[in-house]
Amino acid sequence: MATVLVVDDRPGNREYLVALLGFAGHRTLQAADGAQALACARAQRPDLVITDILMPGMDGHAFVQRLRADPLVAGTRVIFYSAVYTEEETAQIASSCGVTTVLSKPAEPQAIFDAIDAELGLGDAASELSVAAPPARRDPAQPPHPLEQRLAALEALCLRMARERRPETLAETFVDALATLLDADELALCLLDADGTQVRHLHAHGIAAELLLDVAADPGRLPGALAQADTPLREPGGAAVPPPGRAHPGPFLGLPVHDARRRHGWVYATRRAGAAPFCEEDEIIAVMVAAHLAVAYDNLNLYQLVQGQVLQLQREADARERADAALRESEHRLVLARQVFDSTAESIMMTNADANIVAANPAFERITGYSEAEVLGHNPRLLRSGRHDHAFYREMWQALSEQGQWRGEIWNRRKNGEIYPELISISAVRGASGSVNAYVSVSTDLSALKAAHHQVDYLANHDTLTGLANRALLFERMEPALASARRDGGQLALMMFNLDRLQRINDSLGQAGGDAALREVGRRTAALAGEDNIAARLGSDDFVLMLARCAGTEDAITCARKLLDTIARPIRVDSHDVVLTASIGIGMYPRDGDTAGDLLKAADAALTNMKASGSNDFRFFQRDMNAQALQLLALESRLRRALERGELALHYQPVVCSERGHIVGMEALLRWHSPELGLVPPCDFIPLAEETGLIVPVGNWVIREACRQNKAWQDAGLAPVRVAVNVSAHQVRSGKLPSVVRAALAETGLAPSWLEVELTETVMMGDSGAAEAQLAELRAIGVTVALDDFGTGYSSLGYLSRFSLDKLKIDQSFVRDITGCARSAAIAQATVALARGLSLAVVAEGVETGAQRDYLRAIGCHALQGYLYSRPVPPEQMAQLLRQAKLPHNGAG
Repeated sequence: MATVLVVDDRPGNREYLVALLGFAGHRTLQAADGAQALACARAQRPDLVITDILMPGMDGHAFVQRLRADPLVAGTRVIFYSAVYTEEETAQIASSCGVTTVLSKPAEPQAIFDAIDAELGLGDAASELSVAAPPARRDPAQPPHPLEQRLAALEALCLRMARERRPETLAETFVDALATLLDADELALCLLDADGTQVRHLHAHGIAAELLLDVAADPGRLPGALAQADTPLREPGGAAVPPPGRAHPGPFLGLPVHDARRRHGWVYATRRAGAAPFCEEDEIIAVMVAAHLAVAYDNLNLYQLVQGQVLQLQREADARERADAALRESEHRLVLARQVFDSTAESIMMTNADANIVAANPAFERITGYSEAEVLGHNPRLLRSGRHDHAFYREMWQALSEQGQWRGEIWNRRKNGEIYPELISISAVRGASGSVNAYVSVSTDLSALKAAHHQVDYLANHDTLTGLANRALLFERMEPALASARRDGGQLALMMFNLDRLQRINDSLGQAGGDAALREVGRRTAALAGEDNIAARLGSDDFVLMLARCAGTEDAITCARKLLDTIARPIRVDSHDVVLTASIGIGMYPRDGDTAGDLLKAADAALTNMKASGSNDFRFFQRDMNAQALQLLALESRLRRALERGELALHYQPVVCSERGHIVGMEALLRWHSPELGLVPPCDFIPLAEETGLIVPVGNWVIREACRQNKAWQDAGLAPVRVAVNVSAHQVRSGKLPSVVRAALAETGLAPSWLEVELTETVMMGDSGAAEAQLAELRAIGVTVALDDFGTGYSSLGYLSRFSLDKLKIDQSFVRDITGCARSAAIAQATVALARGLSLAVVAEGVETGAQRDYLRAIGCHALQGYLYSRPVPPEQMAQLLRQAKLPHNGAG
């Protein structure tokens, strides 16, 4: 094969021809201009020269003339390969120096092979050899990528990369196409910054790019070390030190992406373990594509900079002086640059060396309000906002003088007087002599971005519904107010208030009506706060008003009354006048705390205490409120752990037949013995369990434990009796009471007839339909249903007719005075008669004396429960009572 000298000032063009000629087995040499080519030709005596025409220094035409003038190399065959001139113009230049073959860029690979073969006189056989298939990689009979197909794909890829105007798209195009060309399972591309130390673009195929990020720019590890390599790295068995995430990869091929000016990055490809290794053809393909990528990437960067465009246009202008054909190409590029200049969204302004404006694009006109005609010849200082001092501009010009560019954020003024922020980059354009010819600024209007940031900050610190400060901003603004009060020895009042019965508005007028009311309350509170104080909404219907200048308690009282009156004024919502009231808790600095958190906690405790006793009033914090709140909090915390720690137990109180004295039933009563608190009274922890919702899991446990214990007694041979358990309204409201009972009966094996469920009238007053359905389901199971504490609630006869009940229990408050109070006696007698009329059993609670027993027996109530017979006792003692044939009473008879 022949020795071919490739001459072109563009490294990518040289790399492409060198790689292409490698397929035909030719030996190649390279030169960047005519002078280098002439020296190389004299030293190496090539068989053929392929040269560009338009090059810096000695161009192609001058080079060939000098070549022909040297007797030693005058006979060297030459092909002109140019993109600037038309074929006709190139042919004229060629004929003037004895060149017979010309090619236009870009040329198809086969056309290049044909021209080389014709010049070397190799004929058809050599031409066919030039496109023969490369060495087999996987199946010699059927190569997956014939050379013709790969070259066609390569040419299409190069054209696509040349058209790309976004680095990300360019990299993605490269990675996807090269992975297909190389039949690679994994392929990664990294493009670095100008210093080669930071990753600008990292794209991968078949592997997560994040795995490579830490080593992408590391020159000491793969794949980062590839950027500094001089030749491709091809390892059939995998890289000695594989990239991250791949401990044992298959065949490996890696190479740098570079041109003559700098190294842009690296690319590597791997195949799965056991696959065929990469061959020389794969390496050549990768080198060619990488070379074109370097050119496309470099051109893209130049395209994005106006300075580069200006310099390119200047070079085209020089070429226009040498040939008329170059003029048309330069005009085309000028039109393209002008289109870019006019269509870009960034404001572009150019000045001459004296800093007088010579050009401005439409984006500049749109952003500043000045037309190009209005600013031509003027200094850019006409845009000054006045926000920056002379030192700011002095540093800017110093950077332009020393570094050639300045980048930063600046405030300028539009034609209409509006001041706006810009992110601006100014570059000094220098000529061949090094002196500044022009300045180019590219800027982005940051007004929308700044406004968005401001909106985000506002939303982060304000309540979106009312526009009042939120908790974070309240605490932030309270700090300087507290510092001022601390410094001056003054006082500060923090009022936390909650709206009474807001839910009624939501239920009647909808959520939108409730929101409208909240907005109006926020507006009135802000108006009352004024400039010196702080109004905030903490969420839902909780608001805060802080008095920064408070002379004392009287000032706080006056303001609290004004606040109550302000909120109580009617609010117009959807043609309705609604009236809200508020409950206020007040914390005072320094008496109740010296931090924002302490004062808010004090006001919250006072508000809780206020709502517990009423509404539409205010209350100051007192120390015992906090102690009580802490005590309840500690009790709640221990109660939450009591169930899992086994601290809860059931005691049982028998129900006795007044006629014969034997046990006919019993009631399971919950007890809590805390290791820290001792025996906690039910009146302390049952309401807390109701309030916190713990009553549901605790109540479910009571049902299971009562069933288990009753079944255990029966299994021990004791006489079976019915056990009654109390059910909370929360358990009924959950809708799961029948399923809980079924599960407890199934788990313990207790027959349903030995279980009784007791509920109060408040259970029926809630969702009566749901309660009625659940009680009917319980009775269908076979469980007895009793109404406890009858007579203490609404005692609605409608409930008795609607609900499926088996028993009434007369409350002990009536039994206590049954022998001394005619009213209590009448109520008890009426209850017994009512129960008899409805075919309901009746039980009297709280029987403590023989007189009470005798009276109840006389009116027909024979099931009695109380201290007269037994206090609630643990399971062991209850078992002893069940063993007795007859239970004696303990009271006076």
